[in-house]
Amino acid sequence: MPSTAFVPSIMVISAAARRGNRVGAVVGGARWMFWGVCILASTTIALVRYSMRYQDSNQQLGDEPSNHPNHRHQGGNLSSQMHFTNASSSGAVTKAFQAVDLSQIHSTNSKHANSGFAAPPVYGAENITSNKNSSQANYLREASISPSTLPTTKIHQPQPEYMELSVSADAHSLGVVAPEFISSTLDWWPLGTEGWGNASVINSNLSHPNLVAAVRKLSPFFLRIGGSQADEIIYYLPQRNKDNASSTADLKIASQCKENPQRCLTKERWDEVLDFASHSGARIVFTIAYVRHTRDDERKNDQRDWDSSNAKQFLQYTANSAHAKLGTVFGFELGNELRHKGKVTNVTRIVNAYKELGQIVNDIWGNEERTHYHKPKILGPASTGRSETTDLIAEIGRYIQIASYHKYHGGGKDPALPEYASHPSFYSHPQKLSGPGDAVKKFMTNNSERAQLWIGEGAMAYNSGRQGLTDSFHGSMWFVNLLGALAKTKPFVHSVYCRQALLGGFYELISHETLIPNPDYWVAYLWKNIVGSKAIGPIQSPHRKDSVMLSSHYTFGCCKKPGLDSVLIHSFCATSNGDVVFIVINTSESRAIDLNVTMGKNRTEYLLRPNKEGFQSRQVLLNGQLMSIENGVLPEISGILRKPSEQFHIPPISIAFLVVHGTEVKECLRPAT
Repeated sequence: MPSTAFVPSIMVISAAARRGNRVGAVVGGARWMFWGVCILASTTIALVRYSMRYQDSNQQLGDEPSNHPNHRHQGGNLSSQMHFTNASSSGAVTKAFQAVDLSQIHSTNSKHANSGFAAPPVYGAENITSNKNSSQANYLREASISPSTLPTTKIHQPQPEYMELSVSADAHSLGVVAPEFISSTLDWWPLGTEGWGNASVINSNLSHPNLVAAVRKLSPFFLRIGGSQADEIIYYLPQRNKDNASSTADLKIASQCKENPQRCLTKERWDEVLDFASHSGARIVFTIAYVRHTRDDERKNDQRDWDSSNAKQFLQYTANSAHAKLGTVFGFELGNELRHKGKVTNVTRIVNAYKELGQIVNDIWGNEERTHYHKPKILGPASTGRSETTDLIAEIGRYIQIASYHKYHGGGKDPALPEYASHPSFYSHPQKLSGPGDAVKKFMTNNSERAQLWIGEGAMAYNSGRQGLTDSFHGSMWFVNLLGALAKTKPFVHSVYCRQALLGGFYELISHETLIPNPDYWVAYLWKNIVGSKAIGPIQSPHRKDSVMLSSHYTFGCCKKPGLDSVLIHSFCATSNGDVVFIVINTSESRAIDLNVTMGKNRTEYLLRPNKEGFQSRQVLLNGQLMSIENGVLPEISGILRKPSEQFHIPPISIAFLVVHGTEVKECLRPAT
């Protein structure tokens, strides 16, 4: 290419010579020759730099595979039949990475190349199923590693923020959550409802191996069955008398079920729901219908005391099933958001109904033959709104064992939600969750059982969520921060969070159409396997003067004032004895974090990142591996073991879990048995 730069100079010399202008020929030709030399020099320099970067990228990507026995640290007790291929074993995949900003893959620390640890493996095209008609195959094919599957290189990226993190040996507990801390819900929305399809309790395919396997991996796990339509459901569990005839009540219910099968729970379907829960390791919290059984003949709500006859029939059938002995049903609620928008106004009737429900459960499960069965708990008020929840807990607190309420942080149909959710202040919402805890402390601590506080239904946004937000990696960064914050709320920790919904809406954990998990599922999956039940603090960071105050409360940020942080941090005891987990959420679109953990003997790193779509991605990579499920098999969760002296580079739009081994944190040491 540089030789062509001399063509204009020759033309100028020839033309000038023909005119006899020898001076002009010399001057014009010299000018063009000068520019030709400049182009040649710059091209040569660019080629040299490219060659150097090519060699350096091969070194950082680990073209010489490490045989270090500690390179791959297996997380938890997980297993998988999926096989992942190291980048060094696939020339095509290695070439694909050469165009990607290597600093965004995992770590650019110069120590990485000589550490004895190879780069994270890559899920390559050779692992993709050959079934071209399979939605699973298309999903994997689209997410296979290539220059377009990771965020593109930005020319002007700000310098990474530098941080140091640790907790002292005397760190104290900030809160303890239940083993079922991350749980979920099923709803009753009928066929044809936007975003729900066949996802309701009535219609969903509860026997699909992907669904059963995915829920089993989250066990122990509560499945709350409720939602806005729960108050409209009737239970058809016919019983024959001695003459083998149906009762008048059963005949009436049969007629109602024929008229509207989407609002009818038959005994066959209830058996299927119980079987699903048992096979997947879930325990059910069921919302008993209240509103429909307070209507008059003109179908006006709240016109009479609650008619418990259909509920008694349902509870008796449940207690007689084989699942009662297994404790498959953990508890019952009564009604869903009863005071919301004036649906029910008579609080006295609600209080009396809760009292009656408790008596029915005591009578049925107090039977001598069920002495050793789990007696279902009573939860409530399943309300929304701070004042409504506080007022109802004050009234029914003595009749419930667990206070449950619903919490959403925005409206799915609000056009301003995406912009609002992008502002760092959106992550400070958990600081507003103290009201229900105050009510529990005031009205339930004298109960015979230790009181608990749950969010029985919650997500980023109500109205079925927001497509491209609540089902995306953006939503996952909000979700994991919320989990960290809920474990530290005062005066009562939220011991369980039921994420709306397992199936259905634009906030579903698992797509009801493909049965492939969305990003929030993978957050829950990873959390369940490496994060323990105890939040600890304070987090120590020399670069943050107010770190003690922040980490003792809700969200610990790294770089700005509270409510304006783009990097959010939480610390927990790990599931492994004596270890500590730091959860670092980098919500910035452009700034990375260079992190040093100044404690422990070594650490295992887990980095969750989106694919090329960034915030809007519905695909997740864990240490470079695509997370998916096929034929009931989930990928193995594997971390990368690092030396304590190695710096961890956390790229923009990512979630990092760091399990620090060999700590001396007393709160995380289990007593010897």
